[in-house]
Amino acid sequence: MNELGEFVKRFDELKAMRAQVIGVSVDPIEKARVAQQALKAPFPILSDSGRKLMDLYGTASPVYRGRDGGPLNTPTLVLIDRKGIIRWIHQAEDFRIRPPITEDLEEIHKLK
Repeated sequence: MNELGEFVKRFDELKAMRAQVIGVSVDPIEKARVAQQALKAPFPILSDSGRKLMDLYGTASPVYRGRDGGPLNTPTLVLIDRKGIIRWIHQAEDFRIRPPITEDLEEIHKLK
């Protein structure tokens, strides 16, 4: 949640860079909605409780499992340019350790 909180705090800066933020969680829709409201996130937090995006993009953790025994999503940040081309992907090696948002902002600046 801390990483999403950083995106909320820096949202005006991201918006000024014309970056669109979308959060995706393996939590059920209601839990994702509660998280969005609790954070007062000005961007959508979508539910991938069926783990379809995780399967599609290969971001399932090979190590960590959720309470239900299903795989956890490896925290992944994808920067896609205006033409739909993926320009940068960052995947955390450990879902508990996230890079500072400054690294993400540096990569976004490179897209200009």
